Amino acid sequence: MSKNQQLLDRLEQLLSWKQSRKFYANKLGITEDEVGKLLIELRKKDSEDTSDKETDQLENSIVKFFEDLEKGTGEVVANVDEEIHSLEELITKCNIDTSKWQVLRYVQNYWGNKKNPHWQVKAWLSLKSEQQLFQDSFTTFLSGYTPSYNECEYFLFDVDKTNGCLVINKQDSHLNKFDIDGRNNIEYRLANILSKVELIAKQAVLSNELTNITYIIGSDEFNSEFTNATTKGTPQQNTHTHHSSFEFICEHEVAMISMLSQYAQKINVVYVSGNHDEFAGWYMIKWLESYFRNAARISFDVSPKYRKYISYGNSVMMFNHGDAIKPAKLASMFPIEYREAWSDHSNFYIFTGDKHHELSIDFNGIKFYQLPALSNAKSSWDDKHGYTCSKAEVTGFLIDELDGMTNIFKQYL
Repeated sequence: MSKNQQLLDRLEQLLSWKQSRKFYANKLGITEDEVGKLLIELRKKDSEDTSDKETDQLENSIVKFFEDLEKGTGEVVANVDEEIHSLEELITKCNIDTSKWQVLRYVQNYWGNKKNPHWQVKAWLSLKSEQQLFQDSFTTFLSGYTPSYNECEYFLFDVDKTNGCLVINKQDSHLNKFDIDGRNNIEYRLANILSKVELIAKQAVLSNELTNITYIIGSDEFNSEFTNATTKGTPQQNTHTHHSSFEFICEHEVAMISMLSQYAQKINVVYVSGNHDEFAGWYMIKWLESYFRNAARISFDVSPKYRKYISYGNSVMMFNHGDAIKPAKLASMFPIEYREAWSDHSNFYIFTGDKHHELSIDFNGIKFYQLPALSNAKSSWDDKHGYTCSKAEVTGFLIDELDGMTNIFKQYL
């Protein structure tokens, strides 16, 4: 140990006596100026020790957490000793309750040097909506769900037919809609639709080998959300409670998909959201995807995107409910959104619904089809505004692998 360090240690011990510099100089055998220099060194050392302690306290600590439950917002600020590289790390280090909050965005600030680096992270939070909380719990439930589905046998038909795809596009079914004329037997409605769709499938296999059936569901299949109102909040009258309706309609779709799987090599079930049941319809297809998870020939598109694109042979199809975007705009968006594979196709089709009556337009080679509703149920609002004359019908489109649309099948309900 150096002489200077020995003097520092002895002076540090003597300081507790709280005497004058002259006293310390006599005890140490040095001058008062030398005592002054030693005192400066001790103060510098104490300052460095305090800084280190404060730095240690800054690391890995949450320095601010603010929440405003009325506005549904929150903020968290934390000091960390390592850079955060992912959202999962942020959630863990900031101790964010993901059952309550979702992270909107976050930023990091850095200071220090390579030997002593420091980071501070700030995250902005928002309270999860009831729909998001239910969706999280629903997804968790499905991850552990064990389906009881047994795959149906595929019937082989004549092999000398050309390949084809049958499109069954269910638009505006409103299966649980209350009818003011008393036709409210939901089991009859479901059975009637199934039998008419099967008739279309039987007609289609007479001309083509069905390698694919594209089956569109959602699109106002439920008359309302669990709130007994449309997604935007317009009140609706239903035949049953939401829970009973959900059970009826899910069982109906199991029967529909199982039936269709007997007529084609592959079934592609596609969710297209409606304006009455955007959330209820999504819960339905997520449940169906889980139920049929072991069925190799059945696939699901459960994305909540509002426009879906399906390619088959020389044809490409756009599917949209039709409640928000007019036909001409959809036609103008089609080649832009599908630009990567547009030139690989010769036939272009757009299918929508929502308006409850049929309409077809040719936009310079892009064929647009607005489908009639599958529902015969009439509400008081329908009666008041005169929407009581159009017949409910289910429509099937046969898409030949080479030639595109070669047939349209209709069955009235």
